[in-house]
Order: sequence, then C-alpha cells, then structure tokens
Amino acid sequence: MSVVFLHAHPDDEAIFTGGTMVRLAELGERVVLVVATGGELGGATAEQRQAETCRAAEVLGVARVEFLRWRDSGMAGDPGNEATDAFCRAPVEEVASIVGDLLRSERATAFVTYDEWGIYGHPDHLQAHRVGVRACELAGVPTRYDATVDREYLHFVETHLVVEAGGGRTEGLGLAASSIGMPTLLIDLTVDVRAVLDRKRAAMAAHGSQIPETASVMQLPVQAFGAVYGYEWFARTGPPGPLDVLPST
Repeated sequence: MSVVFLHAHPDDEAIFTGGTMVRLAELGERVVLVVATGGELGGATAEQRQAETCRAAEVLGVARVEFLRWRDSGMAGDPGNEATDAFCRAPVEEVASIVGDLLRSERATAFVTYDEWGIYGHPDHLQAHRVGVRACELAGVPTRYDATVDREYLHFVETHLVVEAGGGRTEGLGLAASSIGMPTLLIDLTVDVRAVLDRKRAAMAAHGSQIPETASVMQLPVQAFGAVYGYEWFARTGPPGPLDVLPST
C-alpha cells in the first residue's frame, strides 16, 4: 500500500509537500511521486530537472518516481499554454487513466495533489487537480488530500519577517501572497514538518537550477525558514487517512 503524490513540476514536491513525504516515509508508508511535466520553462532541460527530482526524492524517502513527460505549460497567458503537448491541454480522461492505473498497482490508500485553485493558479497545477480528482474516482481511492497554503498564516509571517529584517530579507519568497492558497477556515490539516526541516531544505536545494543557494529563500536564517516552510497544509476529501496521523498544529 502507498500514498501517491501528483505534482506538476520538478521542485513542487519539495516546496509544498517535502516534509510530509519525509514524515510518511519515517512511519513506514510507501511514498510514490508522480511528476506531470519536465519543467522545461524553468530555464533548464527536462533531463536536468528530472535528475534533480530524483536526488530530491532520495532525500525525502520517496520509494518510486514516475515522470509523465508532458510539456511545461508556463504561467497563465504564457505562449507555452498553446503547445499541443502542454500538460494543461492534455485530455483529462487520458492522463487520469494512466494515474489511476498507477494508483491501483500501488494499492494507494490516499492521493495528494493541489487544491482546486492550483495553489496559485498555475495552469499545470489546475490540471493536476482535475486529473487527480478523476484518477481517484477511477481507482476508487477513498481519501484525497489537496495541498495548499494557509494564506492568512503566510501573510502574517511575511509581514513579521519583513519588519524584523528591515524589509529586505524576504523579497522573492514566492509563497506569502494574499491571492494564493486558502483561508485558514477551509484547511483541514496542518502538518508540522519542523522536525524534518533539514531534509526538506536539502530536497529544495537539490533543485539547484531553480533554487540555488544564492536564492533569497535559501539565505533565510533557520528560524525564518522554519516559519515559512515548517508547515504544510491540506484540504481533505473523504475519510481521515495517513496524513491525519502526522504531527499537526
């Protein structure tokens, strides 16, 4: 049996669910990662980004990584949205059938993808949600977790860190913005991953083409990094599942 994660691009798994993956693996759960695209529009080749993902997955305790090899669609309005092999244009039923087969073969007890807004509206994240919903239906997986972020919490943290750092240290974090994620009230589960934050940070660093050590995120002091990345948030559809037994707030 396993918990299967569907992410849109290489590095999404580390940023949004890396600590949860580690926590699950430590409890003996088989963790499977499915990556929809090659992330080609991130400035590196798909091959390089896949290699980075495999290194990150090893750090996170992931037992299996599968790449669906659709093309990165880019942000909303990007010309990449119109590519015939862009993930956002992929037939949902076709992709869901592939993912559903994997869910059955892995005897998945739970499935993780993004919330219905794609956390921040990325076309590939939105498509991953649509595919994930349908794949769970096809495979009969009872519990689906939608990864999100708590926009109210992050807004508070960012405000605090900016004041504390004199306005310079948190520029470019890329998470704390009022238009992303969900309000606290709609979030079912907050997983506390601070105890495994070193492994989450190492997994993020494995994606060096996207998150170099010189990036503002990686320059944050330990306490500030933990305040932003030390929690992972999920909305749940279906009965309580494996993520519900993880340390939470």
